[in-house]
Amino acid sequence: MKPEWKNFLIDYGAEFAGDSLISFGNPGRERRIPPQGAILCDLSHFGLVGVSGEDAASFLQGQLTNDIQQVTDSRSQLSAYCTPQGRVLATFFITKRQGVYYLSVARDLLEPTLKRLRMYVMRSKVALEDASASLVHFGYAAPEGDRRLADILGKVPTDPYDTVQLGNLTIMRQPAPIPRFKILGELDEAKKLWQNLNVNAACVGRSSWEYFNVMSGVPMVTLASSEAWVPQMINMHLIDGVSFNKGCFPGQEIVARLKYLGKSKRQMYRIGIPHCVKAPAVGTAISSGNDPEAGSILNATLNPDGYVEALAVMKIAETQHKLSMGEYAVQVLDLPYTLETGG
Repeated sequence: MKPEWKNFLIDYGAEFAGDSLISFGNPGRERRIPPQGAILCDLSHFGLVGVSGEDAASFLQGQLTNDIQQVTDSRSQLSAYCTPQGRVLATFFITKRQGVYYLSVARDLLEPTLKRLRMYVMRSKVALEDASASLVHFGYAAPEGDRRLADILGKVPTDPYDTVQLGNLTIMRQPAPIPRFKILGELDEAKKLWQNLNVNAACVGRSSWEYFNVMSGVPMVTLASSEAWVPQMINMHLIDGVSFNKGCFPGQEIVARLKYLGKSKRQMYRIGIPHCVKAPAVGTAISSGNDPEAGSILNATLNPDGYVEALAVMKIAETQHKLSMGEYAVQVLDLPYTLETGG
């Protein structure tokens, strides 16, 4: 994180533990704002991998699950990085800006991801760098957020993953039930946009942003869940995170075989855990009457009512039975896309 950006956020009331923003002083109030209210959220809990050079596109095409040729100045993308065994090492939001591909990844996977990618550069004309401190990275969501951004900037991306470039700012539309945007930019322009948006928006910690990811069914692999699941088990194929036509990538044979010759017995569900007020750790078991390991927590946060909502990888057959997490009952909630059936 840029020191100047950190000091800017502190002036707005941000409270930090090291470089990790905890809240803006009232996490309970911040949690209750979305989705009815407008929020601003620093996204420094994501790391940024910068990929540049004349072979950048071909290099990424051979490493990631999605078709990098579809990423342009006006279109971003969800993608993943797999082991040769098809297990997901990391998930990314990929944005192209001024000729550089920026891969937004969980902060605790930044260094492992850079290290692994660098192993395969060999003679490719590619530069890989930790770009986390080179750009400001924040999010904005509001029921009328598209109109508000258009009033300030004159232009706004309209559909998920649509992207606009405006001066030294890059704005990417994110999946959510209300207009939601990620912004990458140079310090001065980012500060000015934050100030303009803050007139009608509240500053919040990361849990409010994570709540939208859970509602939207968009998984975020972290160090604790790295190598745990193949892409289909975290629904990447259902949310345009995998291309089955782009050619080879690590684990491609396993991923393709599961699509064409097999059927996953697990998939990711959105769940609610009423009366549970502490977000469970990644990997916490979900049980059914038949199976003590019917599922596993992938991402969890507190909803505006103060109870846990989560994305969990579940055995499909077990979702038809009564579910629990320890003493708490578990409810399967709707996702904004259609799940596969069977199991």
